[in-house]
Amino acid sequence: MAERAKILIIEDDEDTVEAMKITLEAENYRVLSAFNPDEGLKKARDERPDLIILDVMFGKKEKSKGFDYAIKMKQERALAPVPILMVTAINVRRPEFGFSTETDGEYLPVDDFIDKPAQPEDLVGKVKKLLALKTSRWVNWPNQTPQ
Repeated sequence: MAERAKILIIEDDEDTVEAMKITLEAENYRVLSAFNPDEGLKKARDERPDLIILDVMFGKKEKSKGFDYAIKMKQERALAPVPILMVTAINVRRPEFGFSTETDGEYLPVDDFIDKPAQPEDLVGKVKKLLALKTSRWVNWPNQTPQ
């Protein structure tokens, strides 16, 4: 029997984590969670997930902490291959500031974005797509263009 893919959700909103966890566990994924980026980075190092789902904002004071941690993860040899799905509400609140992996990858090495609140079918679709990659498109960031 194949081992279940391990997904780490790093998100400070407990309701969002619970909704994603229910959706992903229904698809037979093993889901871990962390409610702040420091805890998430430690869990990523310890657990070596197959995919990381990372929020952009952590509280009112840490509006771009997710960006910082995406970069930290890509700078670590053991974590660089792990695809990152970034969760953001900016595309909903301010569409003119939307993110794209094609235009923003040079400074933000994530493999895809999903809007908050994530619709279950969108979440599952993006998770399946990224797990199929096996390795992040940004495994050698910043010295590369996406694979």
